[in-house]
Amino acid sequence: MSQIMLTHALRHLPPCLIFDVRQKKMPIESRITPAMPSRPCRLCLALQDDSVFADFDADENGRLYLRRISFDGYGCCHSPSGIGKMSDSDTSILLGEPTPHQIEAVLLGYFRQNAGLLWIDALEEHGLI
Repeated sequence: MSQIMLTHALRHLPPCLIFDVRQKKMPIESRITPAMPSRPCRLCLALQDDSVFADFDADENGRLYLRRISFDGYGCCHSPSGIGKMSDSDTSILLGEPTPHQIEAVLLGYFRQNAGLLWIDALEEHGLI
């Protein structure tokens, strides 16, 4: 299929179904899940069709930070002490009633900001950066 035909075909798809294959960027699928007793946290997100679980806690100022993240095929990565905190606005978004688009935007920024402290190959494979 030529680039022109592909571009024309993509114009007719809903925006949520379009992603850039050249960059292997797929949308982040997410849902908020209850925290498990064995993994206490303030906010638990199931990502990418439950292949990733990200647990967030809040610091003394109420700002969220990643406590741990587990990836299918990689295991569980506990966050180092230097992990970055989310901004007040991103924290408010995630602790409110976020839309899937808002969750994706916040997480992409956060995971990119902290990629050097986490398992970058796992983040890349699961489409989180």
